[in-house]
Amino acid sequence: QPKGLWEAATSGRGVLATYKTDSGESLYRRGMYTFIKLTVPPPSMILFDASNRDQCEVKRIRTNTPLQALVMLNDPQVLEASRVMAYTLEQEESSLEEKLEKAFRLIVNQKPKSKELDILLSYCKEEEKTDADSEKLLTVGEYEGKAQSSGLVKAIMVIYNMDEAIVK
Repeated sequence: QPKGLWEAATSGRGVLATYKTDSGESLYRRGMYTFIKLTVPPPSMILFDASNRDQCEVKRIRTNTPLQALVMLNDPQVLEASRVMAYTLEQEESSLEEKLEKAFRLIVNQKPKSKELDILLSYCKEEEKTDADSEKLLTVGEYEGKAQSSGLVKAIMVIYNMDEAIVK
C-alpha cells in the first residue's frame, strides 16, 4: 500500500485509521486472508483486474497493461519472492542451469524450452557482471535468508513476469 493512500480515505478514527503492514509469520499468508478496505483497495489488485467486491463476479475481465509489468518488476512482494526462491535454490548443490530450470518449473509449471533456458542463463550471467545495486536487491523484504546471486534473483523476476506465470 503506498504511503498516505489509506489515511487519505479514512475518517481518522478507530483501529483502521492508519495502515499497518503485518510482520513475521503474519506477513507470509495466503492472499485470500488479506484485509481489504472497500474505500481503498490495494492498487496492485486493481491493476490485475480484481473484482470490486460489491457483487459476485462469475468471470473476471482480463487486461494487459504496462503498469502490470511495472508492478511485477518493482513490487516488494515480487522482489522478495524472487529473492527467497533464489536463496532456496542456492542451498541446493546443482548447476546454475539446473537452478533456473527448477525455478521455471516451479513458477510456470512446465519445463523450459532450450531457447528459453539459454536466454535466462545468458541474462543471469550478464546481470551478475553488471549489477551495481545488487546489495539493495538482495535484502528486499523481511525474510532472513539472503541470496548471493543478484543475477539469479533477476532471472527469477523475469520468469515471474512471463505471461504464462501471470495469467495462465
